[in-house]
Amino acid sequence: MKSSVRPSIVEPENFDNFIKHRSGHTRVNLVSVQKKIRYYYRHYDSHGSGLHKIKPNRLCVGEKDTMIQVYESYESKAIIAFRDALFEHISVCAYCGLGETVHLDHYLPKSEFAEYALYTGNLIPCCYKCNSTYKKTGYEEGGDRVYFHPYIDSINDFDVLRASVRVINGSVIIHYNINATSGVDAGTVLVLKKHFKHLGLRERYLKYATSYLSNMKPVFSNEYGLSRDVRKLKDALESKYEDALAEYGNNHWKSALLKNLRSNDEFCGGGFLNV
Repeated sequence: MKSSVRPSIVEPENFDNFIKHRSGHTRVNLVSVQKKIRYYYRHYDSHGSGLHKIKPNRLCVGEKDTMIQVYESYESKAIIAFRDALFEHISVCAYCGLGETVHLDHYLPKSEFAEYALYTGNLIPCCYKCNSTYKKTGYEEGGDRVYFHPYIDSINDFDVLRASVRVINGSVIIHYNINATSGVDAGTVLVLKKHFKHLGLRERYLKYATSYLSNMKPVFSNEYGLSRDVRKLKDALESKYEDALAEYGNNHWKSALLKNLRSNDEFCGGGFLNV
């Protein structure tokens, strides 16, 4: 999970690109929507973290169908350039931090909010698994947002993802959760917990962490050495943590894991041998 600034695409002027070279009913409907698009986009931005409270604007059936049709016209040069700019801006899924961005998720779904079908602020670059396998729940649940929004939720300066590692009965047990005491406001914590649950991140992160520790066992053993040098191993883990922090940020599964391990006496005192 990682917050991001929006791509440097100027809205609503960018909407002009979708009208160029269009004709007939498609052009008529796009021009009609364009007259209202500045209001729609301001309306979206003004809601901030409460955007799940936005009610769908009432586009006529023709306008709605045209907006969706234009978004899905993947052979259009304007759409290709638009999508490429978004994928280039966020190349790794902002929702999970695991996969390459190959999908654009409409945070407010285009089936209900066609007026935002082409709005940069509503299009979240994400991976196939998040968009197609896990993201089945609507954007709102019980009056609250369900998913983290990388352009709205600011989490990069807080350790909201937490990993804990215990050595129990000869086995290394890893557990991921959302840290409610990171300093992020309570509303954002609630969203992150729902996001974490609905995208199956505990299980997905555990799979990556387990594989990582297994592959790193020879490296850890070498640092630990025959002299069982706990300090040397902790220093090596500290270095790997700093590298992960620089590359991925603090709310990545690897950063959270190494943050715990660098000062974990159970793990560094020989517990890693049970991986």
